[in-house]
Amino acid sequence: RVFTYHPGAQRLMVIFFVYQVKNMYDTIYWGDGIEFVFHHIFAGAAAWGGMYPGYCHFYALFYFGFSEISTAILCLLANFDPEFGVDGLEKVFPKTKIVLGTLFVTSFIICRLIMWPFTTYYFVKDTLKAIRSDAPRAEGRRGYMWVILSCCGGLSLIQFVFVAMIYKIGKEEITNFLYPEL
Repeated sequence: RVFTYHPGAQRLMVIFFVYQVKNMYDTIYWGDGIEFVFHHIFAGAAAWGGMYPGYCHFYALFYFGFSEISTAILCLLANFDPEFGVDGLEKVFPKTKIVLGTLFVTSFIICRLIMWPFTTYYFVKDTLKAIRSDAPRAEGRRGYMWVILSCCGGLSLIQFVFVAMIYKIGKEEITNFLYPEL
C-alpha cells in the first residue's frame, strides 16, 4: 500500500502542500499561535515527503483529503468571527453560525478523533514494515519514511491541542448563545 502510486493523491498532495504554505503565511501574519505553526510545518513536510520521492499515496487520500472536511467547514465558520470575520455576519445569520459550528465539531470528532487513530494505526504499521523491508523501493526512501512518520506523530498530538481549543471556544459560544446578557 505504501508504495502504490495514485495520480489523484499526487495532485492532492501538491494542492495540500501549497495550502500549507499559504496557511503558514496567514498564521504568522495574524499571530495564530505556535500550535498552528507546528501543524503547518508537519502537514507541509508530510505532503512534500509523500510527493517526492512518492510515498503513502494510499493514506494521502485520508490525511490530506477526507480528514480535512472539518477544516473546510471551519473556513466557512471563520467568516462569522466577530473580530476577524465578516462584520455583523453572526448577527444577521446566527442560526447559520450555529449549524456550521455544530457541523464543524461533528466532523472534527468523526474525522480527527474516531477515524484518525484507526488510519494512523495502519499507517504506522505499514510504514514500519516498509522501513524494515529490503524491498528495492524502500531504498533511498527510509529517511523520508521516518520524517513522514514523525510528522504523523506530531500531527496526531496536535489534534489534542485542537480538541482543547474547540472545547474552550465551544463552551464560550454556547454560553454566549444561551445567556447573551452575561
